[in-house]
Amino acid sequence: MKRYCSVLLVLSLLMFPALAQAAQFAVLGPRAVGMGGASVAAVNDSTAVYWNPAALANSSKVDIRIPVSVAMRDYMGLANNWDKFKTLRTAAAGGDTAAAEELRQLLLEFDRTNAVTNIDVTAGLLVLFPVSSSSFAFSAIGIGYAEIYPTVDTLHMTTTPVPDIQNNNSAVTAVGMTMVEPTVSYATSLGKYVLVGANAKMIYASTFLHSDYIRTGNYDTFTKTMTNSETKNSKPSVDAGILLKPLSSLDIGVVGRYLNSPSFPIDGLIAVKQGTGDVTIQQSQAREIELKPQYRAGIAWKPFGNLTFSADYDLTKNKSFTKRTDDQTIAGGIELMMMKEILSLRAGAYKNTANDLANVVYTAGLGLRIFALRIDVAGAYDFKEQEAQASASLALRF
Repeated sequence: MKRYCSVLLVLSLLMFPALAQAAQFAVLGPRAVGMGGASVAAVNDSTAVYWNPAALANSSKVDIRIPVSVAMRDYMGLANNWDKFKTLRTAAAGGDTAAAEELRQLLLEFDRTNAVTNIDVTAGLLVLFPVSSSSFAFSAIGIGYAEIYPTVDTLHMTTTPVPDIQNNNSAVTAVGMTMVEPTVSYATSLGKYVLVGANAKMIYASTFLHSDYIRTGNYDTFTKTMTNSETKNSKPSVDAGILLKPLSSLDIGVVGRYLNSPSFPIDGLIAVKQGTGDVTIQQSQAREIELKPQYRAGIAWKPFGNLTFSADYDLTKNKSFTKRTDDQTIAGGIELMMMKEILSLRAGAYKNTANDLANVVYTAGLGLRIFALRIDVAGAYDFKEQEAQASASLALRF
């Protein structure tokens, strides 16, 4: 009875609210990146703290790990188009009607909901201790999110006979958040077929908000000025996961993160579109970033001891902080271990099915074992210069 009550408790934490919206589910660790980000059921090291705390109970070895990952998605070519905007505006002011029309078309490209640039960075120190059929883990994970999006002035858009577009007040806004999450984790086996786990953590967060006009601002100074709007706060939170093992070769997992929906204040300058279509920059009113629960499911199949196939899917459609774009990723990957894990080869792919500007992203990675030392690297690229990731880690496992 105790076993079934524990399972029901974890399932209840994971199931509700099933339609919540959250930040994008970032990818932590090069093994996960190399396998396309499909790690909820396939994770086999201390990064289970992030991917699925229940999987910590799968381990029989101490695992000390330092992973670092960074991902960038650029659906608007902001860095290049900022300078292009200013060049075309100068030409339009000089009477170049072709430049004025090209500028208008560029702004229309910007004026799309999904036209954003976002970045996420993850890093951490994780320590896993197995104890009989259970495991404890202690970790400090850092996660950084940033999103940059345009607010297009649709009032000053005329190109002839007078190029009013030279006075266009289109602006760019950046919203960012960095978090450090000291975490205590516990996982245990409820018999042969069920593992459950949970994280208790404190989130130390800094939020950022800044806007600037494209015609008067500078991209390089813009990103630096953004840091001046920092607002700090801290809140506790909890994660939970479950891992089902219906067959010795098959694992099925579900994880829920930020289950209590912690929220954090944010303050700074923000671009506001007026009823006329003009854009002004104002001091923001009282605002908060709410980390609504992230839910993800995964499956891992090991037809042989050295071969793993995995797949993940976001159960929630996760909105970005700005609510400008959605993320609901489907991911898949494969890992082949050779020579008793001396060499591991990984490959995979993923796609954000909720953003029509997103491409299929392909991933690859490798791992090396030198006695107890583990070195892993991985990368991801969409071959259309819109999305890329890179990741590396060092670990001791004994």
